[in-house]
Amino acid sequence: MTSAPDRDSSDEPAPPKNGVSAAAQWQAIGRFIVVEARLQEAVVAHGRVAAAIYEFVRFGLKQGWACLFGGLLLALMLGTRLVWPEHAPIARYDALFLAAVMLQVLLLRLRMETWSEARVILVFHVIGTAMEIHKTAIGSWVYPEANLFRLGGVPLFTGFMYAAVGSYLARVWRLFDFRFKRHPSLRLLAPLSVAIYVNFLTDHLGYDLRVPLLLIAAAAFAPAIVYFKIWRQHRAMPLLLGLLLVALFIWFAENLGTLSGTWLYPSQRHHWSMVPVAKLSSWFLLMIVSYTLVARVNGIASWPAATPMTAPPRLPAARWTHLGLAIAVIGLGLLLRVPTWHLPLPVHHYGGGILWGAMVFLLVAALRPARWGLRGCVIAAAIGAALIETSRLIHTAALDAFRSTMAGQLLLGNIFSVWNFGAYAAGIGAAALLAVSLHRDRRRAALPA
Repeated sequence: MTSAPDRDSSDEPAPPKNGVSAAAQWQAIGRFIVVEARLQEAVVAHGRVAAAIYEFVRFGLKQGWACLFGGLLLALMLGTRLVWPEHAPIARYDALFLAAVMLQVLLLRLRMETWSEARVILVFHVIGTAMEIHKTAIGSWVYPEANLFRLGGVPLFTGFMYAAVGSYLARVWRLFDFRFKRHPSLRLLAPLSVAIYVNFLTDHLGYDLRVPLLLIAAAAFAPAIVYFKIWRQHRAMPLLLGLLLVALFIWFAENLGTLSGTWLYPSQRHHWSMVPVAKLSSWFLLMIVSYTLVARVNGIASWPAATPMTAPPRLPAARWTHLGLAIAVIGLGLLLRVPTWHLPLPVHHYGGGILWGAMVFLLVAALRPARWGLRGCVIAAAIGAALIETSRLIHTAALDAFRSTMAGQLLLGNIFSVWNFGAYAAGIGAAALLAVSLHRDRRRAALPA
């Protein structure tokens, strides 16, 4: 984590859209502004060590404030587990549901959340509840206690657990005045989020695309830098690292949730054990869905153009992005060849052709000469795909031996078909549209904030 020069030394964040400070929107914060200003003067007077300690404490308090909804909900789960009477007139799950509703109303009433953020959280609540209904129906986990407010095997308070992730992201975004450099396009994140959600619903059928989705997400977020303001200046860190840290803390919270017995995995039915570390990948992917929804509401504010760090990303960053996407596409192509899936031949063959065309374009875009633009990459990818396809009409002992290997099947293939040209064109076109979207976002990020 590094520091970055700021435009001003004021401590009041400036949200990118409406220009209204957090103190003005959240009156509970505004009451402490004057007192805190005096404290800051005293801290500065005591030197750098005192300032560093103060900034560290301030970071923790801001994070705790952003986690308010989720933290209170988790505290209620643990507290009710310890003290809830066995023959209480209302079930524990129902009490959690009513308490979560009241917490959400209070956050809106005290202006700790905006209505636009609440709408995003509501959407995440709905899709979270839908996924809970599906997952409990197939036995991924259970809610062992009886209650009134439920759908199928799912108590209604569970949607608030997913909403807590959205609430945290919405609040931390404004509290730390997020600014970004090389942020992935929302045109990429939107279909990625849909694919993640669909995969959560279908992975039990043997079509688990978690690995390629993780690769695509990592490639999309790897170049991005987030700037966040704790006190007097913005600090910088890789956005991917920040998302992984959030997923880690959600995993910690999930362990506490299962420890309270609120929900249980099959391995925890008889005695509690830690949630498998592999669940980190699930929370990371699910957080991408929530992050995308919040990002669409807040907008992607670019790092201020007044500093030298606002220059557009250099070409090597774009090359690495294209190379990472090409690797992710290769991963998808390998998954299409999993024999236990028994995919129909058209899906296996032409789906692979579409992915192969996209891979060729992304590799050309990553390795292209500096003077080449989009048109040159499209033409080169189309010519390369056509040459590879027509090479299948040539048979020699060495070529046929190579084509029989997995690498040969992926790179060259062995069956010539005129219809393959259409699949390659579709893949090249889709990858080209993605490249255009990334280019537009890079140029937009270079504009003054």
